[in-house]
Amino acid sequence: MCASPLLPRTPARRQGGLRLWARCFAATGLALGLALGTVSAQQQPVEPFGGQAVPGGGADPVVQDQIDAAFRVFGDLLAVSQKAAEPMAHWRVTRASWRDAQAAWEKASAALPAPVQGLQRCWPPLQKARSLVEQAQQLFLQATADPPNPRALELLLEHKDLQKQAEGPLQEAADCYRAALTISLTR
Repeated sequence: MCASPLLPRTPARRQGGLRLWARCFAATGLALGLALGTVSAQQQPVEPFGGQAVPGGGADPVVQDQIDAAFRVFGDLLAVSQKAAEPMAHWRVTRASWRDAQAAWEKASAALPAPVQGLQRCWPPLQKARSLVEQAQQLFLQATADPPNPRALELLLEHKDLQKQAEGPLQEAADCYRAALTISLTR
């Protein structure tokens, strides 16, 4: 109980009410913070290699730049895809960053040097996950269209299922990315 409208408003009562309100606000904020922390801890996006260059073992600087760029671009694409796959974040597929990240990957992957060819195996599961998230967005838009859709509940359940299905391929792509990065670092 945060405040009682039944008691008269005296200066002392107002001050006590403010303290009580502050306590309620702090408790609510703490509960919300803990809940959001739990949700955000469920799936941590894979960060590209922290802005550090991938050691190339004495590789040609031009080739090393291509390798670094390929890992950085794929890491960015993976992070954008993971954020869009989070619950109720499918709307991110409409952002320019969604399309730009994929275009950058397609450009970077066109001529991958031999040491990072394994990175291309990471693209199919990520592509599948991105497709599922895009389909989820379409179902959500159909379910929430202006003239209410009689199948809205069914569409929303399908939307939720597609979001859930995207988690597997996303995890597979993240694992593949980490493995390819590890192999590249050991060369």
